[in-house]
Amino acid sequence: MKEKDGIRSQGYGAQFVIAAFDDWNALQAVLEGMAPQHPSRSDTVLHARKDNPPPAVSSDLLKEVTQLHFTRPKQCITCSSGEVAEELAARLARGAHSLADALRSWLSADQAWQLQNHVEKGRLVLWL
Repeated sequence: MKEKDGIRSQGYGAQFVIAAFDDWNALQAVLEGMAPQHPSRSDTVLHARKDNPPPAVSSDLLKEVTQLHFTRPKQCITCSSGEVAEELAARLARGAHSLADALRSWLSADQAWQLQNHVEKGRLVLWL
């Protein structure tokens, strides 16, 4: 395993898998399919939605969350607790103004802005 900025990865080409979902049920379907292998401390769900997951949506990833208050745009990002949340919170404390700013050492600038855009549009982002 190798480590990049506090997040461990297997190092077999791709370090992360990131997917965006329009609703809780779509996210739940994927999480149920992954159940035997996941979650790990680096698996994360990010969103800026005001609604809570419906009772039918259950996952260890959604039980404990961290609230990240970025200034650009001024919004609160909910991040499932774990390694990614801890590192994003540290980057926020060091002056990251947006989610995209905080993601830049893991992702290209374009990818970071795309991920932030998905969150701003109310999508649920699953990061593995």
